[in-house]
Amino acid sequence: MMVNLKTLSTPALAAAMRGGTDGWGQWGSITEHILYVEPQTPNRGHYRKCHCGCCGKATHRIMANGICMGSGCEMSMRRALRMFNKGKIQKGNRNECK
Repeated sequence: MMVNLKTLSTPALAAAMRGGTDGWGQWGSITEHILYVEPQTPNRGHYRKCHCGCCGKATHRIMANGICMGSGCEMSMRRALRMFNKGKIQKGNRNECK
């Protein structure tokens, strides 16, 4: 199954070009795929609450290989992405945004 690269968002396209499109949208792994952050669409006009403690809305999600790995406010998702890239978050660590 080929992925239509024209339909991907800019961050997703950059991740697909760096990491490949094998299994895109079927499975994602934090340790094996390129992570990226993209905006989230509201569900029936509403966003979920962010769990980082900011009491804001979960407007962004962290993605790997086209699969959502988590959602939160933009700052918490970018912080989690930065911390993972530096090696401070390992598999199983649930306190990414604190």
